[in-house]
Order: sequence, then C-alpha cells, then structure tokens
Amino acid sequence: MATSGIKNGTLTALYVFVNNVATKVAYLTNTEFSIEMATRDASNKDSAGWQDILEGQKSWSMSGDAQFAEDAAYGYDDLFTLLSNRTKVLVMVSSEVSGDKRYKGQGYITSLSRTAPTEESETYSISISGTGTLSQFTIS
Repeated sequence: MATSGIKNGTLTALYVFVNNVATKVAYLTNTEFSIEMATRDASNKDSAGWQDILEGQKSWSMSGDAQFAEDAAYGYDDLFTLLSNRTKVLVMVSSEVSGDKRYKGQGYITSLSRTAPTEESETYSISISGTGTLSQFTIS
C-alpha cells in the first residue's frame, strides 16, 4: 500500500544500478530530484508588449548528500570510479514502498564533492544530470 499522508523524507533514497541491481547510496542524509522544462519565446507584434512562451526541452537531475565512510557498502569511491570513467549510469529516486512512485533514468555524474570540517563528520555530495527520458513507475 502506498505511503499515506505527508511522506517522511527518510524513506526516499538515491539508487545506482550495479549489474542490473538497484543499489542504495550508503549513509545518505539528503536526496534531491528535479524535473524542469525550458521555454521558448513565442512573442510577436500581436503580443501587446507581453512575452508569450511555448514549451521547450525537458531535463532532470538527481543529487544527494551523504556521510563519508571508507568502508561504505556503496559510497564515494564507487561513485568516484563512475565519474572518472565517464560512465553513463542508470539511477533512480525511490522509497521502495509498494504503491509509491519511482523515478528512473540514465545520466552522468557531473559533480562529486567532499567536505572534511574540523571535528565534524566528513560528508560528500553527488550530482547526476539526466540524459534522455525519465520514467515514472508505481512500485509493486
């Protein structure tokens, strides 16, 4: 049964497919997912000085923040390898709760940054830019 009411963000995570298996990025503290649509100008002399727009290209991205651990089941080092090799990755954002929605597509890791503040937990951030279609599925 799908999650009811306002969803607890802890449920939703970023997954990378490894050998066709959805693998959750370890120690996530935040997951972001964005879908956008650019516009194109349709203004003309009949627009009375107002801008008219039409639909344009759609794009999507996924990102996350995580705590860094050298021994993470799937973490920074794995993502670093994908970025270094310019590997196109299949990724998804999902709660993996039956009835909820899952968003899945291919993309490239475009940013991987690591922060190590004094006497604080070391963290890292990942950004993935989608290429091609983003699919939405209901989890069964």
